[in-house]
Amino acid sequence: MAAIRGMLLPLPTVFRSDGSPDIPLMREMASYYVESGVHAFFVTGSFGQGPAMTPDERRSVANAVIEETRGRIPVIVHVGTADPYTTIALGRDALAKGADGIGVVGPYYYADHKPQEVRDYFKMLGREISAPILIYDNAGYSGYRIGPDLIKLMVQDSPQIFGSKVSDANIDGALLYRDVVGRDFAIFVGASALVPGLMLGIAGTVSPPMALCPRLGVEVVNAVDRGDHAEALRLHLELVEFHAGITGFWRKYGYGFFGAGLRAIGFKVEMYPRWPVPDVDDEGVAHLNSLIKRAKAAIDSRQPQPV
Repeated sequence: MAAIRGMLLPLPTVFRSDGSPDIPLMREMASYYVESGVHAFFVTGSFGQGPAMTPDERRSVANAVIEETRGRIPVIVHVGTADPYTTIALGRDALAKGADGIGVVGPYYYADHKPQEVRDYFKMLGREISAPILIYDNAGYSGYRIGPDLIKLMVQDSPQIFGSKVSDANIDGALLYRDVVGRDFAIFVGASALVPGLMLGIAGTVSPPMALCPRLGVEVVNAVDRGDHAEALRLHLELVEFHAGITGFWRKYGYGFFGAGLRAIGFKVEMYPRWPVPDVDDEGVAHLNSLIKRAKAAIDSRQPQPV
């Protein structure tokens, strides 16, 4: 799974006004992000509204994205649920349709799961699914942190667990996972830690704000990869400003801010997220547009590279 690195974009799932997934628009968005240069997709995660959909709806979204992507970039489909049986069924379906691997959050709602229960849950998945597995360690949504020590044991149980998205971890926390689990274990962090993370061996980022300006994250990764550290730093500072601005308004407005953001970059989104949200006021929309404009200007002002 060495190809899973860089900008692993968490693809937002959008809906029609009746709450059904907007499959044609999902196809349009998948093509847009591929053409923007993102390095891989993370589908039907929390930003992708997976837990807010039925299993059949999750399958329809994942299948559409896999078909539209056509193997141009790797696709990881998040299949985590509250029980292992549904998770395994979703994982098998995604892999049968062509997913390159699956992502799995720790079993949620029952936030009093003991560490051994979580280990046994993933051990069961590992027995049933031999494909690459990315752990989604998100205490905010599962209710508990899995942590590097437990993940190390889980990798021993199931070597196909190749990495983890670690939500809300700073660079020190990310390096702890790397050092405890192993340097070949792929760690994905928030975009604000992208440049130092990449230079220190972190695999990349899974970051919802970057869905509103994917090329900024892509250009940061590309600059690091070609060894242009000055350009990487310049773009990274812009990325941090963009990420902080989007995150701040996300906390103020909730997920509805991303619905407004997707409309601002040209998508005709009827509903996002899949529950009632207040409209974003004029101040929020103006702030959003200014953030996107500044991020695009930063990309356009980059220095041309020698041929």
